[in-house]
Amino acid sequence: MAKETVKKTVRKSVKKAVPAKSRKTEIIKDIQAKNAEIKVVKKNNMSFVIKLIAVILLGTAAFLLAQKYRSVFVAGMVNTRPVTKWELNRRLVERYGKVAFDEIVTEVLLMDAAKENGVTVSKQEIEAEVVLNETNYGGKDALREMAKTAGITTDKQLNDFFELKLTVSKLQEKLFPEEVTDEEIKTYYDENKELVYKDKSLDDVKEEIKSQLLQQKVSQKFSEWFGKLREDAKISNFMES
Repeated sequence: MAKETVKKTVRKSVKKAVPAKSRKTEIIKDIQAKNAEIKVVKKNNMSFVIKLIAVILLGTAAFLLAQKYRSVFVAGMVNTRPVTKWELNRRLVERYGKVAFDEIVTEVLLMDAAKENGVTVSKQEIEAEVVLNETNYGGKDALREMAKTAGITTDKQLNDFFELKLTVSKLQEKLFPEEVTDEEIKTYYDENKELVYKDKSLDDVKEEIKSQLLQQKVSQKFSEWFGKLREDAKISNFMES
């Protein structure tokens, strides 16, 4: 009887011990699960904070860049409405695009022809030409005011203009070395004596007439040459498509 009593007691103890161990395991699992949830929440919160900071930094950088380089994208403002560079450029292209395109084509063809024929213009020659024209037009300011009427508003544009002018002059001299005879000079003088040279002798205006006649000859041949040059060039104007 004593042995049976001991066995029953042991069995009861075992039965009672199993639920206690299982409960402890469940508690541990619950704690681990909660810790895992806390880690996930912390990780998500940290990720959100990092993203928020990144958005703020990017927004600030974009704002600062927009303020610094706004003239690249915005031409101006009308009340609260911005006038974009794209809008302005589109309007300019619609109105003046063909003229500007033709000017660029002319410049490119002339500069390419100059390069092919070994014609160059130095910086010193350009500066000398600017000074000469400043003298002829009554000073630096007077020359620039005159240049503005042709849309030339900066020193670089003015230098580019005189570079092209000198390039054309050198090309003309190299490609068309024309001569003017004394007979041609006298004929021109006689035809214009009463109207232009009324109080001047032939000797007084001989060099002037020679220069004019030479320029006429060269200009005519140069115009014909350039017309052929442009005709043979491969030019595509995508604004007209």
